[in-house]
Amino acid sequence: MNRYTEMLLRQHPVRLKAQEKERFRTWLVGALGGMGYAAALQSKDALLAFGGNVTNVVAGDPEQARLILTARYDTPVRSILPPLIAPTRPVTYVLYQALTPVLAMLASFFVSFAATFAVSAPHLTLPMFLLLLALGIAYLRFGPAETANLCDNTSGVAALLETAAALTPRYRGEVAFVFVDGMGGAKNLRVRCPSTREKTVIDVSCLARGDEILLLPSKYSRWNEEVLDALLTSFENTEKKTCFLKTNGLTYMPSANRAFRYSFAVCAVEKVKGFGRVILPRRARTLDEENLEVVRRGLCALIAKYQA
Repeated sequence: MNRYTEMLLRQHPVRLKAQEKERFRTWLVGALGGMGYAAALQSKDALLAFGGNVTNVVAGDPEQARLILTARYDTPVRSILPPLIAPTRPVTYVLYQALTPVLAMLASFFVSFAATFAVSAPHLTLPMFLLLLALGIAYLRFGPAETANLCDNTSGVAALLETAAALTPRYRGEVAFVFVDGMGGAKNLRVRCPSTREKTVIDVSCLARGDEILLLPSKYSRWNEEVLDALLTSFENTEKKTCFLKTNGLTYMPSANRAFRYSFAVCAVEKVKGFGRVILPRRARTLDEENLEVVRRGLCALIAKYQA
């Protein structure tokens, strides 16, 4: 683990509110500058974002680079149910996600019904039900920060920092590092840099826990044999870690990769009986340094293959 990762964990563990993000971005621009990169901010107004805008941190030129590496730097609101991501079983993921609104509606109904029944005011049942639902929706935006966020997505930021620090100047012209401010930031990058719609984008997230490094191509990237071969030869197994490129079946990774046509998601998963390969973000209490090392070496090797 390099000193930039250590400083990230110590100084900027949570990046949800506007002030937290601003402090992190200021530090990140300085950290990238210390590595020899010219980093810049890329902002766009966004009504639903904290602070009214989304701001990416960009090192390199996405328009000129042959490869784009991204990682979401924002951290989430603490969810009611333990978060679960099943990249290779989208239906399982959707059903699990649906539990939250279903349970919220049931809880709102029973609380409003019980409260209004107790005071013999049935005409207030519906207004109270709608009020409780509105409070539940407000929680998604204004709720407390998730502090157990090493997987979501401190580990992805750390992996990009480790890669940027390790990359020699010889190869830096081939790549752009973009730390995106949520999905809004990823879409902003696509709009601001139209060429990214045709380039390979590697998004890194959820590396803090798991013994398998999963490489997930988008449905369009599955047919790019040149990139697939480059990935296979760049990411190498170790005694404890296995790199798996999945090119068949339904997959879904809810990260910045979804904003780009020719993207790959890189994440660490563990196998859970009945759920397949999953990510359980809240269970990660420490960063798996070997995962960071495997991904760092893999990305550096991949970037070298893109040298003109």
